[in-house]
Amino acid sequence: MISIKDLQFFYKEKMILNINNLNLDTEKISILTGINGSGKSTLLRILAFLEGDFSRNITYFGKNKLSLEEKRRIYLLLPDPILLNRNVKDNFYFALKTYGIKENWDESIQKALKLLDLDKNLLKKNTYELSSGQIRKISLAIALSIKARYYLLDEPSAFLDKNTLFLFKKALLEIQKERKNGFLIVSHDKNFSDDLAQTKFYLHDGKILEFENINIFDLDKNIIEFSNLLYFKTKAQKIAINPYKIKLGNHLEFHIKKAKIIALRIKKEFVFIRVTSGNKILEFALKNEEFQKLPLKLYQNIELSFNEEAIYFI
Repeated sequence: MISIKDLQFFYKEKMILNINNLNLDTEKISILTGINGSGKSTLLRILAFLEGDFSRNITYFGKNKLSLEEKRRIYLLLPDPILLNRNVKDNFYFALKTYGIKENWDESIQKALKLLDLDKNLLKKNTYELSSGQIRKISLAIALSIKARYYLLDEPSAFLDKNTLFLFKKALLEIQKERKNGFLIVSHDKNFSDDLAQTKFYLHDGKILEFENINIFDLDKNIIEFSNLLYFKTKAQKIAINPYKIKLGNHLEFHIKKAKIIALRIKKEFVFIRVTSGNKILEFALKNEEFQKLPLKLYQNIELSFNEEAIYFI
């Protein structure tokens, strides 16, 4: 587990990150999304020890302080990787030596190439002979050969052809199963991330939301106007409401008296139900089996409610 508590990061007096609490399961594939400039890449760089000392705020596998060797078990792959000006095989060797890999290097290289269906003849080529696409593929293969404990991947699917993308997804799942590795992947590629995501996080204005960038509303004097007014005690500019914690009925603290269903979408084990209420649109999620038991249909009027635990003030 990697745990982050009360982490703030500023750039030129502007707060980029403000994360109160985030736990990353280091045996799962976690996807981090958010609009450009929300702080995703900055968070990866912090986790990779490239943005100062945050040992008071971050624990890795129960430890605040890691040795150099332990830090090397956290591997960061940047969106525009750079290889050394030498042949590809030497790039592999350099990375394997740097990260202290003791297994047979050639076997590790061959396995990584096979996972991505890369020609072993590429090993003889100098990096200046490679296309930008080949550099990205080789960089992915090097990352997979490292056998890190936890991977931080920044837009790894960008500019990959469909075949390589398919092989890369398959490789990540194989490695996770075989080595019990975890991944935190920053991606704007919804198809790529949806296929892999075991946990999803969303960055909005530097804060972590454990749900999509939906159900975010402006507060006017602590009030949201749905079909009825909802008043909140906490002062904030915006509020986000977790769609997984919105319930049918009027039994919870905050009650939306009238909402009309306007869309349904099925996504893995959940059905997402979009409604209008007043001039607002919001979504809530029901598990498939729960949805099947309910007589819900388009344009039906329903009541919704939620408790304080569903709310994030922004």
